[in-house]
Amino acid sequence: MEFSPFNHIVRLCIQGMGLQEKGDTEEAGNIFFQAWNEATDDLEKFLAAYYVAGIKTNAGERLKWFQTALDFALKVNDDSVKGAYSSLHNNIAKCY
Repeated sequence: MEFSPFNHIVRLCIQGMGLQEKGDTEEAGNIFFQAWNEATDDLEKFLAAYYVAGIKTNAGERLKWFQTALDFALKVNDDSVKGAYSSLHNNIAKCY
């Protein structure tokens, strides 16, 4: 698996991150949800869920999305995704 900037979902997440950086969290959230809805494999679902989790302010919602991201990350079975495990576990712990 490779995080390709040519992948449609990766491009959406990058676009959402840019909006988030500019303070437009509502539109960033719309883009991240679009990425989630259009994701077609485990890697894309992991990425989209991770970014959806990042915009949630409610701990229960954040937990749900970070857990979803972890569930899909575990299915990917690739070293490039394994690097995200510690961040996912850390974010899940913060939600509790």
